[in-house]
Amino acid sequence: MKRIILILFCAVLCCSAAYGWGRKGHAAIARIAETRLTKTTQKRIAEIMHGEAISGYASYADEHKGKLLVDFGFDPTDGSPRINTLPHTFEANMDFEPFRGVNDNGRYVKNCIHFIEQYSEDLRHYKELDDSTAFTELVLIVHFVGDMHCPEHIRYNPDDMTIGYYNVTFRKEPIRYHTLWDSLIIEQTNPWSFGDLAHMFDSATPEEEAEVVKGGPYDWGRDVARKCWPAHQVQPDAVLTMDWYYEMQPLMRSQIRNAGYRLAKQLNMIFDPAYARRHRND
Repeated sequence: MKRIILILFCAVLCCSAAYGWGRKGHAAIARIAETRLTKTTQKRIAEIMHGEAISGYASYADEHKGKLLVDFGFDPTDGSPRINTLPHTFEANMDFEPFRGVNDNGRYVKNCIHFIEQYSEDLRHYKELDDSTAFTELVLIVHFVGDMHCPEHIRYNPDDMTIGYYNVTFRKEPIRYHTLWDSLIIEQTNPWSFGDLAHMFDSATPEEEAEVVKGGPYDWGRDVARKCWPAHQVQPDAVLTMDWYYEMQPLMRSQIRNAGYRLAKQLNMIFDPAYARRHRND
């Protein structure tokens, strides 16, 4: 049975580490979502969070990545151990269709979307969970919905499985391409607070927002994989200019915005039965 394992003796990641949008991006996504939660959803999340805001824990999965492990219950053929860190990425084929599940004939498929759906189902019965499990699964959903919208958190099987784990030059300095998308893509020219970013990026019309949130996590994964493919055209040792940076800004902004809208829908679908009934065919 799949389950989260908290290994308390594992080192907690250094607070300065940045992953998938960084703290500011993840908090902005959560803040956008917070403004769209129904009263029923707010009340039930407050029970789990003891009144604290989900935006304050949006990077929990990064800060505790070293001890958030999962036992998949099978041995991948490449010899990897059964115990793995929870995936912050997902795989899609070259038709932009996300892989489903985490076991592809014995191969471990990195798939955060799988866990978004699994934890969503768990949390529909959150009163049956212990406090620690309910809290952990909730903040992981908050984080993973953000992560799945980050361009370099998509593994395009088989054409580009690197997720940017190679160096490029940006502003005359070597940097890992993944790191650019993990935080610098925001921080370089956006010095404002996460609340300000949420306000600035929350720019869709009601009609556009309704279109963005159609479907569920795997539908969103397909949309993300298609829209983010251009970001994967950057090759190792490429020299990236500020022109490239500004060209990528609309993609960054729309992905953070869309992640916030979709996170709100996912949480409302989990915690508000009336909302879920109204939107089950969206």
